[in-house]
Amino acid sequence: MLKRKAILRKIQSRNQSIEYRTFSLIAILKSSIKFAYTYKKVFLSWCFANFIFLYALSLIPNGWKNSLSIIWLMGYYLFLCTFIRFIQQREPYFSLIRVFNGLIPVSKIMFMNISIFLLSIIFQYVPMLMGFQYKYLDFFEQYMGILQSHNGLPEKTLLYVFMVIISPYTICRPYLAWISSLVGKSRSIIEAYKKTKGNYCKFLLCFVFLSALFLITYYIDTIYKLKTTVFAMSIWIIFANVVFINLYKTFYKRKSKQS
Repeated sequence: MLKRKAILRKIQSRNQSIEYRTFSLIAILKSSIKFAYTYKKVFLSWCFANFIFLYALSLIPNGWKNSLSIIWLMGYYLFLCTFIRFIQQREPYFSLIRVFNGLIPVSKIMFMNISIFLLSIIFQYVPMLMGFQYKYLDFFEQYMGILQSHNGLPEKTLLYVFMVIISPYTICRPYLAWISSLVGKSRSIIEAYKKTKGNYCKFLLCFVFLSALFLITYYIDTIYKLKTTVFAMSIWIIFANVVFINLYKTFYKRKSKQS
């Protein structure tokens, strides 16, 4: 009985430590910037490799509509998997087992976000199914007219704000589960939710900050026609992954190395 009580206390103490674990966004950003500065050659090398991938995508005719983009996407996924394992110093840096292991959380992330996106589109037709066909059709026509007059900007903005609000659940935490799967640990998104419990606002702020970095550079590029989006994306994607790797280290205690 005493042994069982001791085991239960240990489990409870572990659960409490998981529940109250938190992070400082400023500390995470400082650590990420310090990594980029300290290992400049490594960081810039990965940015250059990322640039080659993104530039190759820009050369594919019709972009995502072209079937070649599927081959590119597979290659880019392997590239990101190798990058994560390299930064985490998990040898071999390219592990086919971990690549396939990472596909499970990735598929869940894609399914989750696509489902929410489709539901947001279907949701606007719900009043019609509830018997408000005529009144809602008049409102819907006026609504669509306003959106078209503004080139769909209000609709895009509302959708973006909505996706940002739910990003701690649909992107940030599942992304940590993906990183975990690549280094040989748990691939469970539910476990990632449990480990990061109570950090919604901080994850939201982190996602808003990273999104703002990209949006600012994108709009500057669009307004002044600098044609530097690919360069900005090359650095932004690598830096964002470094940030999430630091977040991963905060919530997942590192044990002995695994292949």
